[in-house]
Amino acid sequence: MFLLARYLLMPFALIAAILFSMSLHIIGTTLHHQAAWQRTLATVTDVSAYSETRANGLTTDGINVAVSYVANDAPMTWSGKDKDIGLYKAAKGDRIELYYDPADPSSLDTAAMKGWRGGLLLLAVTGGFTIWFFWLRGRKTPPMAPSTVRVAGAGAGPADQQRGTFGRR
Repeated sequence: MFLLARYLLMPFALIAAILFSMSLHIIGTTLHHQAAWQRTLATVTDVSAYSETRANGLTTDGINVAVSYVANDAPMTWSGKDKDIGLYKAAKGDRIELYYDPADPSSLDTAAMKGWRGGLLLLAVTGGFTIWFFWLRGRKTPPMAPSTVRVAGAGAGPADQQRGTFGRR
């Protein structure tokens, strides 16, 4: 029975392992952008709402945004969808801190921990489940050593020895 339960839990363990690795990738990418990319202040020059309807009928609402900034001592502009740079709320004239890749200044990111509370919760839950499933669950408890305390005196035989937990020797 336990063998069947082990195989039924395997898809959940694999999903937890994948989510755990995805959250590590997101956190690592964010930390890399904060450490290796250059910081700049950008000014929002244009904001317009958009709505997309996908093939499955779901509608996505967002904003098209245009920003101007200085990268490598040269004025730059960027325009696109909000999710491309991690900017979900903006108004014309806002000053926003962005990070850009020094090798490609048109590559922008807010490098903010987007949804970090949920990400940390996801990391903790999936990490805990993954550790339990692959490591802790497979550990065997050490066998109990027989007790050496004798009930009777020096002449007592093995039958008189104190028994261990649940009658085990």
